Amino acid sequence: MYVNYIDYDEAAHAFGPRSRAALVSLRRVDCAIRQLGRVLRRVPEHQYDLYILSDHGQASCRAYRDLTGGQRFERWVFDRLLNHPTGARVPEARADYGLTRGIRARRRGATGLFQHFLNYIDEDFLRRKDPEAHEQNGVRVISAGPNAFLYALDVPAPLDADALEQRFPGLAEELSRAPGLGFVLARSSNGPVCFCQGKRYQLQDCGPGPFVNRSDTSVVVQAIADLMRMPSAGDLVIYGIDAPDGHVSFIPEMGTHAGPSPEEIHTFIVRPAKATLASPIIHPAQLYDHFIRYQEPS
Repeated sequence: MYVNYIDYDEAAHAFGPRSRAALVSLRRVDCAIRQLGRVLRRVPEHQYDLYILSDHGQASCRAYRDLTGGQRFERWVFDRLLNHPTGARVPEARADYGLTRGIRARRRGATGLFQHFLNYIDEDFLRRKDPEAHEQNGVRVISAGPNAFLYALDVPAPLDADALEQRFPGLAEELSRAPGLGFVLARSSNGPVCFCQGKRYQLQDCGPGPFVNRSDTSVVVQAIADLMRMPSAGDLVIYGIDAPDGHVSFIPEMGTHAGPSPEEIHTFIVRPAKATLASPIIHPAQLYDHFIRYQEPS
């Protein structure tokens, strides 16, 4: 039996992770789990095992539009940067690529940092009158929670940092200095590149860049590396997490996830004392083998 509790997540997005509505939802989840535990104790002959798993946390945030008097990020990028960059070379779009470049084919491999974005790529969403996406001159920018994605639509594969610099000189650095932004990610042959406050960092375990003071730097760097290996992630991945004025979301919400903040990136598993899990668990797919064994004849 599998139960998915979504009430806290919904309330935290709308009202904040520590809001009264969110905490009330959390208490209801606690009560539901307590009831399940009580029932299992009353039927020991069935030998049920109870597991409790979390998939992510929630970080308090401010909406980007509250910082800009209502201006949306995906429009601001064009108004302030892409339509007026010095020496930028913006190609014409090609209809056979665009937003669908590898995204739907890669959905099952999405990392935690990417999962929130998947709500914003379905065709039904794009048919909305005013989706949180904007496209001009062969470039599309999508706002999707604390992260936004910039795509050059004329190429079938992601562009790396050097290719982006040739097309849009100084764009990544300028974005990383903009109000409400924490850092910007791009690809390179040596792994992810991170732009933060106008500085460029090559992200590696031995060089975690702006995350150097985190106690979980290896987790953060690995999660970003997994994200940037996905062809469907933007050519630039832009985060409002760790902005100078606090966490920022590019959509209207007061709680957010899909970034590497300490509040959201870590998960937990509560398991029976007799159960042995793989160690370390670095991807949810590792849990499949464990639970499939429950279907094997005893």
